[in-house]
Amino acid sequence: MTDGTGGPPGDFSQMLGDFSAQADQMLTAAKEGQFAVSPEMGEAYKTALRDYLDSWMGTKTRFDHLAQSPKLGKSPYSQQVGDHAVRVADGDDLSAKTQLDALQDVANRAREAIEIAITKYKQRDSDGADQLKQFDRD
Repeated sequence: MTDGTGGPPGDFSQMLGDFSAQADQMLTAAKEGQFAVSPEMGEAYKTALRDYLDSWMGTKTRFDHLAQSPKLGKSPYSQQVGDHAVRVADGDDLSAKTQLDALQDVANRAREAIEIAITKYKQRDSDGADQLKQFDRD
């Protein structure tokens, strides 16, 4: 459920933290050779991440516009409403733009992990082929 402030149900910061931790775990596992993925599957994952990032880059300019104070008038109340709108869009670590920028970073780390995992897969495949060739020679 939402708390009446809008946005997705639950605590987006917590969800983002979970995604970030998972991306870090993927990256560590890939670097240590514990995570390998076929080139075909890796490309499918990377395409999904690239589609997300491309979509975000297209939407980012809209958030940049939201971070500008709306023209609501000159009354003190209008100024307060305008200031609040700017803070919601880009005012602190919990603002929409900041959270989505952080999600972009998570997607980039996940993509890096997938690229490493593809390399590890290819290396394992090559090593396995070399071992089979060795058995064939013996």
